Amino acid sequence: MSLRPATDADRDAVLALGVAEEAAWFGEPKVGADEIGEWIDDEGGLDSGVVALAADGQVRGFAAPGRHASVFIADPHASDALIDELLPWLRERRETVELPTYAGDTARVAAFERHGLSHARSSFSLLRPEAAGPVPAAAFPAGIEVASYRLGDDDEAVHRLIYVDAAWASVPGHAERGIEDWRRVVRDLRSLFLARRAERPVGWVAGRVLENGRGYISTLAVATSERGKGVGRALLLHALADLQRGGAGDLTLGVEARNEKALGLYRSVGLLIEHEWRYFSG
Repeated sequence: MSLRPATDADRDAVLALGVAEEAAWFGEPKVGADEIGEWIDDEGGLDSGVVALAADGQVRGFAAPGRHASVFIADPHASDALIDELLPWLRERRETVELPTYAGDTARVAAFERHGLSHARSSFSLLRPEAAGPVPAAAFPAGIEVASYRLGDDDEAVHRLIYVDAAWASVPGHAERGIEDWRRVVRDLRSLFLARRAERPVGWVAGRVLENGRGYISTLAVATSERGKGVGRALLLHALADLQRGGAGDLTLGVEARNEKALGLYRSVGLLIEHEWRYFSG
């Protein structure tokens, strides 16, 4: 293996590796090349990392330090050798490296541990299958008004709701974003809803239909002063129903394994644990 800086010319090969990882883990990809590309771009872009090349010049792996967490994508048939090459490169560029992997990939887990990384936390991918039918109707508490949101309507207030009033980034795995970074991420979503009480933003939900047809909730945030009143559940159901109307089949989202309250909410609307992701740090 040899390393060189990644360029835009490597994009198709790197994204294909990401899809191949998913197919090796699950029998079929759960996300598409577009979503893998968005993840890489969000973490600093392809040109922030390196590609690992086989003797024949083929791209077999990719790594980048990341803005929030490191990126590691590898040919599933050469994972050990790629970790040996790419992890030392990452460690030269980050004081602490955090890498996620599917919990069922025991070979990659063992390779991470061999290099001194330890299991720091887990998250779950949750699934409500299409066969479960329409989601229950949303019932908002008295005094709460909800409406579709268009980017630019009141971005500063929504941003403050998410990151200050709801302290969304205090949850492990949730990134703190400045308003321009947040706008960049939100502009690709289609199911955006804002809940208000007396004109004050108190709840937010954002989702989209993925390339594979799954409906995905990316953010659910409720002001701490409104928690326990049913706002979060109603917003979640409202957005899930909107995704179904938009053509989504299965419905999915991610949650930290230690977030028992959120897990209880999601299970109450029919979402079940599909996969565990483990984050290794060191």
